[in-house]
Amino acid sequence: MLALGFHLWHGFSSAFQSLGLNSPKYTPAIKFFGKAFSVVVPLLFAIIPIYIHFFK
Repeated sequence: MLALGFHLWHGFSSAFQSLGLNSPKYTPAIKFFGKAFSVVVPLLFAIIPIYIHFFK
């Protein structure tokens, strides 16, 4: 999950840059949502086996 987090941390903003959607107005918001996304997604993936181990 750590590797997935680092991959998403870089890839989210890079995807917008590759599409040419980088502007001074939107770049800070894209970077913020990218960082939040790269923390939330691996966390949610990690919760699945923990839930199954303790509650199933």
